[in-house]
Amino acid sequence: MYKLIGLLKRPTDMSLEDFQQWWLKDHAALVKRFPALKKYTINLSITPDQPFDGMAEVWFEKKEDLEQIFSLPEGQTARQSATSHSSQIAIMFTQEHFIVQG
Repeated sequence: MYKLIGLLKRPTDMSLEDFQQWWLKDHAALVKRFPALKKYTINLSITPDQPFDGMAEVWFEKKEDLEQIFSLPEGQTARQSATSHSSQIAIMFTQEHFIVQG
């Protein structure tokens, strides 16, 4: 599997709770529209003092589907949403390697 991993930090004037609600409802609705999407998880910080407030994994079966996502309208809209609702963002394109599988 290939994944887009995104780490986001909320804006300084936004509460952790408001940020989490935006991510789980508004932003998630945009990402769920990605073509060829196989799996989508959002991992939220449980304390407000972390370097990032959450991390998302967006899974694709093919490397090409991952690599082109931000060239598509759905990817551009989701990227704009994340950028405008974050004070810091890090995006990585990765390939998954299982070490322990449960």
